[in-house]
Amino acid sequence: MIPRESTEPTIFKTRGPLDPVTDNKIIAPRPELDQLERAAQAPRVDAYFAILGSRQTGKTTLLYQLHHRLRPRGYGVALLDLASVRDQPEQQLYHFVADELRTALAELLPPSALKPDAPLPSNPAEFRQFLLNLARQARTTRIVILLDEADAVAPAYANAFYGMIRGVHGGRHLEDEIAFGKYLFVLAGATEVNRLTNGPNSPLNIATRVFLEDLTLASVQMLVNNFTRSGISAPPETAQWLYDQASGHPYLTQRLCQLIELEHPATITLANVQRATDEILRSDDHLAKLIYDVNENTEGSAQLRKIVAGTPTPFSRVNALTARLELIGAIREHARQCQVRNAIYRATLQAQWSMSDPPKPAPKRFSPIALIAAILALIVFSINIPLLVNYTRDMILTPADVSDEIRADKLGARAVIKYNSVLHANDGASVPINIQVTDFVTNTSLFSVFRTVEPDILLEGSERLGFPSPKGGKEQYNFLFKAHALPYNPFDPTTPHRRVDLVFNTSAPDKPVLTYTADFRVDYYSSAVMSFFVSIGSIATFIGALATQIQRIRDGLKFLFKITKVIPDQ
Repeated sequence: MIPRESTEPTIFKTRGPLDPVTDNKIIAPRPELDQLERAAQAPRVDAYFAILGSRQTGKTTLLYQLHHRLRPRGYGVALLDLASVRDQPEQQLYHFVADELRTALAELLPPSALKPDAPLPSNPAEFRQFLLNLARQARTTRIVILLDEADAVAPAYANAFYGMIRGVHGGRHLEDEIAFGKYLFVLAGATEVNRLTNGPNSPLNIATRVFLEDLTLASVQMLVNNFTRSGISAPPETAQWLYDQASGHPYLTQRLCQLIELEHPATITLANVQRATDEILRSDDHLAKLIYDVNENTEGSAQLRKIVAGTPTPFSRVNALTARLELIGAIREHARQCQVRNAIYRATLQAQWSMSDPPKPAPKRFSPIALIAAILALIVFSINIPLLVNYTRDMILTPADVSDEIRADKLGARAVIKYNSVLHANDGASVPINIQVTDFVTNTSLFSVFRTVEPDILLEGSERLGFPSPKGGKEQYNFLFKAHALPYNPFDPTTPHRRVDLVFNTSAPDKPVLTYTADFRVDYYSSAVMSFFVSIGSIATFIGALATQIQRIRDGLKFLFKITKVIPDQ
């Protein structure tokens, strides 16, 4: 049983920002921090930054970490919580910010700039001049101003305040205001800050928006490693169990870990994670605030209902409803679609609207016919395996081109015979056998005679070729392979062959005869397979063309129907 209320200190924390020093073991690394640190150390400031994210996602912790990293390096860093001036008059805003800046940068300023009776600015123009004087006097190359809770500035003068900050960025190009180039402003907020930085006419559109992402599974694992500090064993699956519930949401992940730590099991199980989840769903201020923010926007609430119900909704920050739902934390992007941010949020919203998960598609019922068809297909495939093996070996893996050299020493010459050893059925083209005779050592001419007993090989031209001595030369036989039937027999997988004999002799009496046999492998199947695919392609093309003309066909049929109605029966 998890204690519902406890004042016992825990390793995991869910209240307030985390301290970069004392809480460093439970602060998950964030790539956004590295991005901001690089920008602060760059030779020049090209843009300010706006850190956008919903409540309790680590924005303030991120600013604390940035402050902790930059200050020891000699930079001027000021972290201001603008929640202190919420609902305060405009004059109080400028007084507060100026006084906080002067205090934070005191070590970098001359004593003359720290006079307690020095007047503080009360409006945008005075504050701009204050910032310019501060930059001129500060002994540093960079002044990083971190404005937390930037949404707290009252709407009545937020545009003027942030417009003045935008003017600071532009003033760095002027010769007498070049000191403005020292400033890097980083704002942290959500909906209102997004409006201030979004669009060509926004008062702070020179700010780069950085959307704070949830923790990765690896970061969740880093948090899980802290259970050993409490003597709790966490099996390897623990991080995934937590991620399945919170999807890396910083607060919810810390809260789940905290509740499990309070239960203090010897070894964490899935049941521990589920009990912690149920406790959050039973009562948690974070979820109550989410419901409040959702209900504040009627159109956004209706859109979110559709997303929860499973309606496909494209994700786009240009869409005002989608952007607001993201910034209040309800949704995130997944595969360019809107998705409820995590399983805990989904369960909360479903309970709020009395919804349930979309029904899962019913499993396909067992079909005896499908099973029989699968068995028959397997049998047919198995029977043809030997045929496929022989075809692959003889037609695909064995080279087709043959070049044989014959040392016809007794005939007094040398011959080279070249041909393609694969005969294609239904090809219709002439098949050449090239013969080149050289290196005569006698004055006796050489002859070759074409001989075959294959009934489907038809010689074109003379069966006798001569090679005069001593010149020799090149000659060629041409024949046709007339095979039309496909002798398909899976029980006889051997590759068919055809053989042609080339009989060499000379004009001299009593000289020996030399016979060369040209062996050809018959390919019956390539052309058949190609014809099959061509036929399938033709049918698909026809169906596709028919589909594009379906409306015209319908119109034509309607027209014919009207004609038959108009023309009376004879």
